[in-house]
Amino acid sequence: MAIASGQPLLTHLRDDRPYLSGVIAIAIAWLVGMCASVVLTQAGWLAGSGDLLLTVGVGSGVVALIAGLPGVATEWLPGAERAPARITIGFSAGVVIRLLGTVALLGLCSYHLPAAKNEIAGTILAWYIFLTTVDVIVLAMLLPRQDRPAVTRS
Repeated sequence: MAIASGQPLLTHLRDDRPYLSGVIAIAIAWLVGMCASVVLTQAGWLAGSGDLLLTVGVGSGVVALIAGLPGVATEWLPGAERAPARITIGFSAGVVIRLLGTVALLGLCSYHLPAAKNEIAGTILAWYIFLTTVDVIVLAMLLPRQDRPAVTRS
């Protein structure tokens, strides 16, 4: 599938919309992580209750996806050129949403799930680190491309 410029669709998304690419990468990583946690729990290799892993996994994924939306919204604002302030606002809003959402998830899970607080906190922390790492790696690879052309060394 190609767009009007003749470039493949995924290449266009990757270069032109780094926040959208980040949200897509988070969604893929989240689905892979959820499948892996279910398979590892069923195989007996991962200790913990299935309810805890499922609830925390779903909650963490939703928080991570919602945290990516301010960046995606700044990419769709009209204007020929994206100002660095827009990038900063989108990223900062995402960080605040992720932080508050994770704290809210910790409070909800601690109150509603019959598991040890350390187990809940550890599972939430593992998901937070995993999904945040995916987001940061994708943005670190794609955002500098908007500032200047790539430097090649020979």
